Amino acid sequence: MGDMGDSEMRTPAVVVRVQRRDDPVGAVTEDDAARRAAAYPTIRIGAPLFGHAVHAGASRWQVRAVVADTPQAARDTLAHRLRMRLDDTDDPRLAGELTAVVDALDREKLDEVVVAGRAHRIVRVDTFARFGPDGPEPPRPTDRDPRDADDHDSFLDEDILVDPDAATGMGEAVLRVELMTAHYPRAQVPADVFADSVAAVTSHPVGVVLPARYAAAESVGGSWRPYSRAVATPQLARDEIAFGLRHIEPRLLRLTDEQAALYHQAADELDGNPVDDLTVLGRRFRVTRIETLLRMSVDGPEGPRPSDPDPDQPPAADRQSLD
Repeated sequence: MGDMGDSEMRTPAVVVRVQRRDDPVGAVTEDDAARRAAAYPTIRIGAPLFGHAVHAGASRWQVRAVVADTPQAARDTLAHRLRMRLDDTDDPRLAGELTAVVDALDREKLDEVVVAGRAHRIVRVDTFARFGPDGPEPPRPTDRDPRDADDHDSFLDEDILVDPDAATGMGEAVLRVELMTAHYPRAQVPADVFADSVAAVTSHPVGVVLPARYAAAESVGGSWRPYSRAVATPQLARDEIAFGLRHIEPRLLRLTDEQAALYHQAADELDGNPVDDLTVLGRRFRVTRIETLLRMSVDGPEGPRPSDPDPDQPPAADRQSLD
């Protein structure tokens, strides 16, 4: 992850509506956020996630399946959902429309399609992590952290209704203000990535904070590196670490039987005692908290940028290349 870019750039004026939360859970969550902001004051921007959103009227959008690492993976997920809808419909007119849209997504890299008068758009979500003197921020006590896979798997495909005009709590409002002007540092990314990142701050000046994600990180040579993809809950990130210790590291590092046994033991202990920091044979791992921000304009949520890596082809193009 890179530090946020220059703070002196000019950005459009944006109004963030704040609503005081008087409920006990809200008060604890707000206090938790304030404490963590003080303990982990540095925010670093990371790789984006992609999903899709459906226009829900006025300024509202239903955001879905923000789990993909590339725009094409998000397009494939959208096409899959539309195929499921096609299988379920008895309306000949809707079936014809869905068939045409799915066929187009199968052949082309489309970032927006219309079904039954509603726009379906591929969306790009920025990710951020807070850092303090001891490294990246771990999960918060108030974060949802189910141990049951049936519970946390559903978070991966959670439908989220976003409305940039809606009021938000104080903690989220402060976070939005922090993140909305963030862009990649010039020295850490290619020129086109930097230019697109800066342009997005003005082209999509409003930010909506989505539910936090989590990832495993490893401390290497005094810095922290990603060890896993972003997932929906802290427990899923722990599962990523445990899987790596059991199945990946022994093969990748060609460990001795004794070393592999220690890795397996650490994974077993992590399963039984779900901690957020783990050290194995001198290697330090941590479950980290990832903030997510959907940028929006009057036209709706931000889509993929020209500089976003998008190496995969639509399914039909892949099939043709194999013929």
